[in-house]
Amino acid sequence: MAQGVWASGDAQPLQNIGSAWVLVSVHLTTIGFLTILMIGALHQFVPVLTETELVSQTWAGITLAFLTLGLVGMVAGFLAIPGQVPGGVLPNLPWLLPSGGTLVVLGVIVALLNLGLTLKRAWPWTLPAWLVATGLGYLLLTVLAGLTFAVSFADPKLFPPSWLVVMGGRGLAAHVIGGVGGWLTLTAMGVSYKLLSMFTLSNEHRGAAGWIGYIATALGILGVWWGRWMGADQWPTVAWIVMLMGLSFYLWDMRVLYQQRKRRQLELNSRYVTIALTYLGVVIIAATVVQVSGSLRRIDIALTYLALYGWLGGLALTQLYKIIPFLTWLNHYGTHMGKGRVPRVQDLVNERRDRYGYVIYFMAVLLGSVWLAVGWFNGFRVVAAITCLASLDIARALYHAAHPKMETGNDAQSPIPQRR
Repeated sequence: MAQGVWASGDAQPLQNIGSAWVLVSVHLTTIGFLTILMIGALHQFVPVLTETELVSQTWAGITLAFLTLGLVGMVAGFLAIPGQVPGGVLPNLPWLLPSGGTLVVLGVIVALLNLGLTLKRAWPWTLPAWLVATGLGYLLLTVLAGLTFAVSFADPKLFPPSWLVVMGGRGLAAHVIGGVGGWLTLTAMGVSYKLLSMFTLSNEHRGAAGWIGYIATALGILGVWWGRWMGADQWPTVAWIVMLMGLSFYLWDMRVLYQQRKRRQLELNSRYVTIALTYLGVVIIAATVVQVSGSLRRIDIALTYLALYGWLGGLALTQLYKIIPFLTWLNHYGTHMGKGRVPRVQDLVNERRDRYGYVIYFMAVLLGSVWLAVGWFNGFRVVAAITCLASLDIARALYHAAHPKMETGNDAQSPIPQRR
């Protein structure tokens, strides 16, 4: 949906990043895609990480309901406040946006309780657990800030004019860095350490580089976040450098992880995630250049797009290609172990066919970032449409992996999947 909005041309980030349709597309991406996916993954991942059961499966369902309904309210709310946000197309309903934002906050709080209590059982924490816990802390900061912005849109009179200026400028920048950097990136780092170690058969226990990367990235993001809110001039620059250094240590540690792997023949998810990691490296290098030469708005927008869809989206989509077949295998075939013929997890997918969707996706995201950087919006729209089609093809592959077409072999108790 988000990519469709970009392709339609209604959302024009190069002209007005505060327009209603831009806000719709951004939040469909950050909440609808990445946050719901990441929280869902954590409900499966944290019990594995802590070797304990999740506190409550019911709470997980409540979280999904709150986040989904809240996002629907936010999307409608962005389109229903034309007085404050250009581009509104629905009747003026000022409190629709904060109502949706409140549901999102409630969903996050329920998830934090569920995941936090589960993490508490595994104290003292390993590096991935620290990354996930810190990311969840930034998630709470991000959604609370977002709810404050929503209330300010609904009724600006509730805030002093000086506060509105801060929230619309420095506060918005802090909101973005807290969400994209603090919540999504730190959590993605924690998940990747565990998953890529498992999928490549590499050592899960990282050395000093991993801990340095975590501490520097987390503190750097906190410094940028605090500096933006406080309006400091020099402190955010130093914090940016610390954060970029931390991310560089993380990438170096990922390189070591791949070098030390025992599985030489990599599957699709482990091969193509290296493209997402490469895009993170591009973001680090380009962001360093921007910090040294002075902020360029188009470059900032292009790098945010590359970080959201290339680094974070690429990581998510590639790992889903392994996670979904694995969960499907457990549900469909786990009880047949030892009773007859049981397929491998990789038999549920067709890498030779499905790889094209991933190749096109990554190429289109990179090209879209380039067109944003040079200011060619129509070119960006075209590749956004291509990215949308590639995402649909990936969704098709994931759907087939989750719903294998069963046929029964010689042993009626050992169903095997048909190749799709």
